[in-house]
Amino acid sequence: MTEENWLQQQIQQLQSQATTYEDQAFYQALGQVSHELAQRIEQRQGELDGRIWNATKW
Repeated sequence: MTEENWLQQQIQQLQSQATTYEDQAFYQALGQVSHELAQRIEQRQGELDGRIWNATKW
């Protein structure tokens, strides 16, 4: 299980336990932000790998 999956599960659990609409909306938005950040991290890692292995810049 990746850290992202674990975090998403925790957020979903907190959202299901939330009693107010505001709390549920907060956890839903938190899940979306977490997912977007994970995507950005993955993209940056790919970009870094590409720059490191670019033989034309050696």
